[in-house]
Amino acid sequence: MKLTFAAAGACVVLLSATAPAQAQVPRASTTTQEYVAMCAKTTDVSAQNFCHGFGQGVYETYLITRHPKKAPPFICGENSKSTRQDYINGFIKWSASNPKFNQMSAADTILRYLAETLPCKKG
Repeated sequence: MKLTFAAAGACVVLLSATAPAQAQVPRASTTTQEYVAMCAKTTDVSAQNFCHGFGQGVYETYLITRHPKKAPPFICGENSKSTRQDYINGFIKWSASNPKFNQMSAADTILRYLAETLPCKKG
């Protein structure tokens, strides 16, 4: 067991030591401003991968962690015909008109945007 952890740790060190100097991994706590900046780099494949993956991860986490009786849904987009890129483009525009969220967690702000864009019907 100890050998497995040691080997895994060595692989992590080796991989991080061999990573290209120009490749930057975003911090775990990504602000809205940082996330929007990444998403706006439309010709940067790494930035687009992060943008799409992070946004999808936030939404998927919302879906699987919500308890239907204790936490009713506040995002209802089951019938939406929009693409992920449509939502990202909309989020970039929305965040430009809501700069008060720039320094907040991007995950929180994404959920705020989706709640406004895809609200659930009341009643």
